[in-house]
Amino acid sequence: MKKSLLIVIILSFFGLIASAKSNYKSPTLNLDTLKKGKNYNLFSKSSNIASVSFSKSKKSKENLVYIRFGFPTPIPTSNAINGTVLQGNRRYTEDGSVPVFDKIDIIKGKYLDVKLSKDTNMRNLFTLSGLEFPLHLKLYSGKESVDLEVNEAGEWNIGIELKNN
Repeated sequence: MKKSLLIVIILSFFGLIASAKSNYKSPTLNLDTLKKGKNYNLFSKSSNIASVSFSKSKKSKENLVYIRFGFPTPIPTSNAINGTVLQGNRRYTEDGSVPVFDKIDIIKGKYLDVKLSKDTNMRNLFTLSGLEFPLHLKLYSGKESVDLEVNEAGEWNIGIELKNN
């Protein structure tokens, strides 16, 4: 009787372990970022944004963020007519102007000043200064938006390229 009771207890024990293992789901890591680097995160971007790139200058001691926003530079061609046609297809607004950010929301951190200048005929350059890190921004341009964060002080270059429409 004691042996059969011991066998029932052991079998029940192993049955519970097997049942628990089958019901246990391994934890999944929820990544809420599209792109994560050592010191930056890209949380989201709208569908008309082709790419967002991050780089940090290792030489500079300044705290600045440069954001280049616009269309990719056209591939140089030997035929000037083809180059004109390629550039002519890249339109963001009806008048063909280079896109700008209509609104910049500061989620975390701060910047004291933003300067807008023309980087190329296809892109604008935004220079953010007077920074407090980590700097989490949501940038809006018409229907397009980018949600990103830079976690470490320094000189950052962020490239945001729109798709060719």
